[in-house]
Amino acid sequence: MSPPAGGKNEVNNDVSKEVQALLARAKAIRDSLPPEPEPQQQLNQVQTIDTTIEGTEAATPSLGYRLYFDIGREDGTWMDPTWGRSGKRIEGTIDVSFQLSRDDGEEDTSRADQDVMSKMVKDNLTGKSSAVRIIDSSPARLRGGFDKMACRGGGYRIDAGNKNRSSTARFYLEVDGTKEGDGAYGDIFIPEGCLYFSLPCFNNGVKQLSSKEGIVTVRQMGWHTGWRREESRIIGVFRAVPIEQAKKRDRF
Repeated sequence: MSPPAGGKNEVNNDVSKEVQALLARAKAIRDSLPPEPEPQQQLNQVQTIDTTIEGTEAATPSLGYRLYFDIGREDGTWMDPTWGRSGKRIEGTIDVSFQLSRDDGEEDTSRADQDVMSKMVKDNLTGKSSAVRIIDSSPARLRGGFDKMACRGGGYRIDAGNKNRSSTARFYLEVDGTKEGDGAYGDIFIPEGCLYFSLPCFNNGVKQLSSKEGIVTVRQMGWHTGWRREESRIIGVFRAVPIEQAKKRDRF
């Protein structure tokens, strides 16, 4: 049975009013939006951002490496006899960035403050050492990236060698370590505090670090030198690979 003619008109009127209301609402929303920038305006915005980034990089020139470390008991170490006795190892990587001095007359922001300088190993008593500079770092990636360890950067210096020996890059990174006795790595753990690294370098700088294996140490109190003092104890080895080369090899 068909509805009366008057009913059809009322339905049509209601639909028409609803459509008009929706159109008006849509127009109000469009009018409230900010105008789209012209293509030239967009280009200028990108150029401004790029300039800011370039300026920041220029303010702190740096050089990046990826450190591949292998922590575990080494022959001759003074670590506690129970540490790493099972032969288990902790492998991982850390990306580091050595801040470099500026040669354009601007303020040198790579120089470390007194706090960073105080944590450097004081073992170059006769040779010449460079100024201590800042080294930045990423968190350490453990177990192929499945675990992470907080790492807050540190400092580095170059101990100059004489005619018969190369120079040595010495640096440290401050880390949270891994939990002792939680079973994650068995009887081995990375102590909380500073990890110390040393590696031969060429031309008295970090632009050419040796590709050879270097040692990782920690500083702990002990009696191995004949009297109680802070000792250097080997906890593993590492290699340094230029960051771009490492990214191509690791795909990240």
